[in-house]
Amino acid sequence: MADAEPDSSASAIDRAITSVLASLDGISELKCEQEKALKAFLSGEDVLALLPTGFGKSLIYQLVPLVCKAYLQTEGERSSLFPGVENPIVIVVSPLVALMEDQVKEAAKLGITAAQLGGTSDNRILSGSVQLVFGSPESWILNDKWRTMLASARYRRNLVGIVVDEVHMMHKWGQGKKGKPAFREAFSRLGELRSLVKEGTPILALTASADIPSRERVISLLNMQGAQRIHVSPNKENIRLGLMKVPRDDLRCLDWVVKSIRDNGESAPQTIIYCKSIKAIGMVYHYLQAELAEDAWVDKDPERKTKNHLIGIFHGNTLPKHKQNVLSALSEDGNCRVIAATTALGMGMNFPKVSSVILYGPPADTEGVLQQFGRAGRDGSAVNAILYYHGTQLIKSR
Repeated sequence: MADAEPDSSASAIDRAITSVLASLDGISELKCEQEKALKAFLSGEDVLALLPTGFGKSLIYQLVPLVCKAYLQTEGERSSLFPGVENPIVIVVSPLVALMEDQVKEAAKLGITAAQLGGTSDNRILSGSVQLVFGSPESWILNDKWRTMLASARYRRNLVGIVVDEVHMMHKWGQGKKGKPAFREAFSRLGELRSLVKEGTPILALTASADIPSRERVISLLNMQGAQRIHVSPNKENIRLGLMKVPRDDLRCLDWVVKSIRDNGESAPQTIIYCKSIKAIGMVYHYLQAELAEDAWVDKDPERKTKNHLIGIFHGNTLPKHKQNVLSALSEDGNCRVIAATTALGMGMNFPKVSSVILYGPPADTEGVLQQFGRAGRDGSAVNAILYYHGTQLIKSR
C-alpha cells in the first residue's frame, strides 16, 4: 500500500495534463522531454533540462499553474501534492527585460496571468493573483520587497515552483574571472531563493546550451538535490553551417547581405549579425548603411523614419525605441531585415522568420555558438549560419 499514493498522484497529474492540453488551441500533445520535465517538476523534483533552441522550453513552466489548478479541482485534499495551495504561483528568474516581456505576452496567449516585477502589476503580484511572476536575479535577490514577499505566508503556501531560465548565464555573468568582479553577481546567488520559500519547493533550470562542467556548477549553485537531468542534442539538421576566414576589419564579406536588401527591400530574408563588441556593431552598421545609402529605407523613404529602416542595431546601450523597433520586426516580420547585435538580442526569444545568422567573430565558447546560431530556423525551415573570423581568433577562443 505504500506505493499507492505516488501512483495515484501520477495518474491524477496525467489526467490534469490531458485536460489542460485539450483546453488549449494549437497544442495537442507534448514532446516526450517536455512531458518528462513537467511531470517531474510537478511531482516536486528538481529538474535540469537542456533542450535545443526552439524546442518549447517555456511551455513546460507555462503549463505548471494550469495543470496544478486542474489537479486541485479534481483531487482536492485526496493527495499530498500541493498541500494548502489555493492559487498556484510559479516564479521565473530571467536574465533580460526583453525576454521577460516576450514571455509575458506568450503566457497571455495561453490564458495564463503573467507579469514582471517592477511594472504596473506589482499590486496584483503582491496579492498572489498572478500565476507566472517574472523577475531578474537582481530583483529576486537584492530587492527586500520581493524577498519579503517570497517569505510571506501567502507565497509560502501557494508557490509551487521556481524556474531559472537561460541558466547557463549563472556562472558566465554571476562569477568573476581572473580577479575581475562578476558582471551580475546576483546570478551566482540564486540558490538563496531556497531559504526564502517553503522547504521542498522544486527548481526547474532551463537552457539550450551547457557543457558538462557548466551543468555541475549550475546544480551546485542552485543547491539542487538529486536533480532529474533531461537532455536533447542541440544539433539542428535544418541549419547549414559555414566557416570563413576573412581579412581583419574587411567587411566585404557582408556584401551578399547588402545585395539581398538592395534587391528585395522589406521582403529580404531576416538576418542577425552577432558581433563581439559595440565597436564592431558600429563598424558593421556603418558599412551596411554606407553601401546601401537610400536603399536602407523602405521605398527610399526621404523622411528616414525609424519604422521604415531596413537596418537595425541592438545592444545594451541602444535607445528603447530602436530596441522595440527591432524586437517588433523580428517577432512580427516587420521592416527591419538585418540587425547587428550583441548577445543581448535573442536569448530565449522566439523569432520565427530569421533565415540567416552571421557571427562576425567567434563567441568565447561553444555555448555562445549554440545560442547565437540557434536564433535561426526556429520554424524548421532550412537556414544558413556562418562564422567569419580573422587571424588567430579561433585559437584564442578555444
